[in-house]
Amino acid sequence: MLKGIDISHWQANLDIASTGAEFVICKATQGTTFVDPSCDRHYQIAKRLGLKLGVYHYASGGDPIAEADFFVRNIQGYIGEAILILDWEKTQNSRFHEHASWCIKWLNRVKELTGVKPLIYTSASVIHEANWSSVVAGDYGLWVAGWPDNRDSWDIPKFLWDVSPWPFYALWQYTSSGGRLDRDVFMGDRTAWDKYAARNGSTPGPSPSPSPAPARKSNEDLATEVIRGDWGNGQDRKNRLTAAGYDYGAVQSIVNQRLAGSSGASTANNCSAVYYTVKKGDTLWAIAQRYGTTYQEIARLSGIANPNLIYPGQRVRVK
Repeated sequence: MLKGIDISHWQANLDIASTGAEFVICKATQGTTFVDPSCDRHYQIAKRLGLKLGVYHYASGGDPIAEADFFVRNIQGYIGEAILILDWEKTQNSRFHEHASWCIKWLNRVKELTGVKPLIYTSASVIHEANWSSVVAGDYGLWVAGWPDNRDSWDIPKFLWDVSPWPFYALWQYTSSGGRLDRDVFMGDRTAWDKYAARNGSTPGPSPSPSPAPARKSNEDLATEVIRGDWGNGQDRKNRLTAAGYDYGAVQSIVNQRLAGSSGASTANNCSAVYYTVKKGDTLWAIAQRYGTTYQEIARLSGIANPNLIYPGQRVRVK
């Protein structure tokens, strides 16, 4: 067995190393608009500590395919090394009553896109509120929540619940430590964890993408206009480009490249501004550590809406 924790932005400042966890499961997304701002920082810290990894999506009851697509778009760097999980709870879930009929669509879509079979997280009581046979038939494993008490320790209590139609549970969340920290146990070793996280041999489908937008000005054309002064400066520029439906970060990156050439630092609109060119394997959190700042500040300065999504060759403003 492995002992671990599941965390989100509510534990933003948690010292993961001090918890004694052997795995960490991070909240990644919710619905089709929310990306947990602490996900990548938590993930990268746990990875450096050599812990096993998982990421989950909190269902909001929207279109299950759209929610699955949103989740996959935001976890590209984790696929193949993290267990993928659907969090199925009543709170903030407008279609909770649909249970398996909603969940199977999400689970199948994530499997189609990633080649990984996700787990489903839900409480022991919910298991007996619906017919989950389709989910079990799809070979989607169970992470069950059941708290016999609110102990704040790694002392594992006796399991008291019937999880049928699942033949067994893969993970058990056995306490919330009185609201301080969710503690879990994985019913296998590190090799078993890797098997749950691995692609299952099927060929993943293409990464989901938003519906194509109407033809608009290219980022290159917009960069020319920005340099000419048509879109203002600073926050005003960002607000105007965003309101017009354009990707401020992409446009600003082109502006920075034109004004700064190939140097590592530039003075676009600010003589003290410092820029960094993203390399393969970089994360905003790691870049921020290198420059003595925060990933939130880099995202703000660079107009990056999702701090989990950066790509090699992208120029970001670090100061």
